[in-house]
Amino acid sequence: MKEILISLYICLFSFSLTQAKTFYADGSKLEKKVALTFDDGPGKATEKILEILQEKNVKATFFMLGVSVASNPALAKTILNKGHEIANHTYRHINFYAYESENKFLKMEQEILKAEDIIKNTLGVKTFLVRFPYGYAREDAIATAKKLGYYVINWSFGTDWKDMPASQMYLKYKNAITSGAIFLIHDLFKNGKVISFLGDFIDDIKNKGYEIVTISELLDIKGPNVK
Repeated sequence: MKEILISLYICLFSFSLTQAKTFYADGSKLEKKVALTFDDGPGKATEKILEILQEKNVKATFFMLGVSVASNPALAKTILNKGHEIANHTYRHINFYAYESENKFLKMEQEILKAEDIIKNTLGVKTFLVRFPYGYAREDAIATAKKLGYYVINWSFGTDWKDMPASQMYLKYKNAITSGAIFLIHDLFKNGKVISFLGDFIDDIKNKGYEIVTISELLDIKGPNVK
């Protein structure tokens, strides 16, 4: 009986640690699931990306800049109406690695909350996932996010901002397919290289037996107001 109680305590303790986690760069290695994420939009590549996702019957997570939502509200609504997950990428694309001009904690909080308000007022969605620009994830970012009830989400692979042929880029994304992978792609700029192989990349993921899910499903996390 004592051994059973000890085992139960260990399980509950481990579960509580998992639930308390704030920062993620990938998901479980035990399940054949991956997530596609799109940053900086809605923008020039969004409509074509949405077409491909719909054709392949795939849901993704869009980390939206508040300023992009403010300038493209109809497109932001289209993303939501097609069933994709909406997440926070802060208001502007500030590089907090180089930010020194003001109180960084206060500025990060303001950037998250301003984007949150714009998204909520435009889409009626309360965001709870945040990705800081440039993948900033130092202790101050994680502490700020946790204070505001957010999870910080980075990625396990992304390379669409680098200068290389589309064929080489495609191969790199394809070789990064693994359980728990979080793929980063951008939809603010035209991004023709990714668009040229995105459909094939999705087929590759499925053909290898992986399921494509949203971030909240991949990580089994919910917002503070979701039971």
